[in-house]
Amino acid sequence: MASQGFALLLLCVALASSASAEWINRSGSPLPETGFRKSDGGFSAWLVLVPDDRELYQSWGAPSETVNVREVDTVLVNSPISAFVVFGGCAANVQGNCQVAMRYRILAPDGSVYTETPAMEVWSNKPAPANRVLQLSVGYLKVAIEPDEQVGSYGVQVQVLDEVADKVLTLERNFEAVPMGTEL
Repeated sequence: MASQGFALLLLCVALASSASAEWINRSGSPLPETGFRKSDGGFSAWLVLVPDDRELYQSWGAPSETVNVREVDTVLVNSPISAFVVFGGCAANVQGNCQVAMRYRILAPDGSVYTETPAMEVWSNKPAPANRVLQLSVGYLKVAIEPDEQVGSYGVQVQVLDEVADKVLTLERNFEAVPMGTEL
């Protein structure tokens, strides 16, 4: 499995003089926005693709200032891949809770829609995470390309909606599905 590990800094720096935010690396340097990592004012989201949802939950739940996330961009047919959203800066309603939802769409290598989800919970009726703290989405998408389905590049798209702030971030990322028996 082609993978890349990264340590996700558990904060999205909110600039003290404004309502904007940016992603930063371990050394505090800003990371550029990409198709899979965006911000709109203080609201930020990052689409991560992982081979093992349990491993991510275990890593996320361990007390630390960073979380090591093993991302993948290639999977074998019949092997699972899970898509999560890491987010920060959701707006709180009058009760102090966030209302953040998401919808996934996966495109097959031929451009057809492989699957779409209804609205799923990112963070609903839960207190807004403390200033600068990132959270892992409650819901996630797990998929395995079956042997009779197309191999090649699949596109994962997710729209993340902060319902209180009425902000939408559209994130995109690809993964390659390769035949069983391929060495990764």
